[in-house]
Amino acid sequence: MQTARRLLVVMFLAFTLLPTAVGKTSSDGDLFFRGNLQRTGEQPGPGPLSDPVLQWSFMAAGPIVVGAVAVDGIVYLGSWDHYLYALDQATGRMRWRFQAGAGFFSSPAYHAGVLYAGGNDGVLYAVDAATGRERWRFKANRPIWSSPAVDQGRLYVGSVDGNLYALDVENGRLLWVLASGGAIWSSSPAISNGVGFIGAHWPDGEPFGRLLAVDLATGAELWHARTSGGIYNSPAVSGGKVFVTSYEGALHAFDADSGTERWSTPAELGIGSSPAVSHGTVFASGRDGFLNALSAADGRVIWRTEYSPRLGSSAAVVGDAIYVVSEIGYLWAFDTSSGAPLWWFDTGAEAAASPVVFDGTVYVGTGHNFRGEGEGFLFAIGGT
Repeated sequence: MQTARRLLVVMFLAFTLLPTAVGKTSSDGDLFFRGNLQRTGEQPGPGPLSDPVLQWSFMAAGPIVVGAVAVDGIVYLGSWDHYLYALDQATGRMRWRFQAGAGFFSSPAYHAGVLYAGGNDGVLYAVDAATGRERWRFKANRPIWSSPAVDQGRLYVGSVDGNLYALDVENGRLLWVLASGGAIWSSSPAISNGVGFIGAHWPDGEPFGRLLAVDLATGAELWHARTSGGIYNSPAVSGGKVFVTSYEGALHAFDADSGTERWSTPAELGIGSSPAVSHGTVFASGRDGFLNALSAADGRVIWRTEYSPRLGSSAAVVGDAIYVVSEIGYLWAFDTSSGAPLWWFDTGAEAAASPVVFDGTVYVGTGHNFRGEGEGFLFAIGGT
């Protein structure tokens, strides 16, 4: 493990300034992948702004490729080792663990004292957050890599079987199901004003992606729009637009009401992560190892900062800082307005999970192995 240090030189382009963003959850006590129901990447925070220090680390028997959630002094996460863990937020000591039928590739959601997480066995598990006891389970036809969303007493989650499911959050009863026409891989439903948005990968055998807008009350499709390639990542909803990345490397912006495309970036830009959106700016990692900041209004590049030789994680935004993890295990903090680096930290392990920022600490899962081999670590990194 190397000690934390400041970066002396960075290459970036800065054209305009970005107002301060405010991290938030979607409602009191609820925590979801990408920070909120809109999946904008805005985290509860606050985040460390000074030189980072390792507070603790926890080792699982399999890779940790999903984000964690932290609430009421406990950090929850899943691993490829088939376990869902509850850890003490201050020390990293295990409170309990829940054994599933397969590994977790779905970041858990927290709502009203219950954790919801999808497994590679196609099961959506509802687990009591205090005790680790199973409340109920729902079985899809194929793995669940989509992270759940809970709104108005219903849970929504996609499956590799191509279906978007609506379940009663209290007992897991199926309310409706919508077939996307393709496969729903890691795309998690984003919710705004009673409408859900989710991406499908190569529907109907075509080499294109499909973004669907769904009436959450009935499960009826409102519209769908084509992207330049299949969709692996989660959409984000902000300012009347839906932002989503295609497999071909383009970032698309669609009108949330009509599905009309407002703009898209060239595929050559190589955008590869789920977008984060805060105060008029979209942040997304590129396959060339650059973090990109683009205008949400027209897709214009505001700045680009290199932080990795390859594609890294999706970004987390807290206030004036944005946090992102490189594939080779470096956690970076950048200034949102300019792309200037604040600090970086070497975890010493391959990273795959998006960072989660809560109560002055960044949580980073590592162990980039989609076969589920080898151990994984969760690192808790705070400021001095």
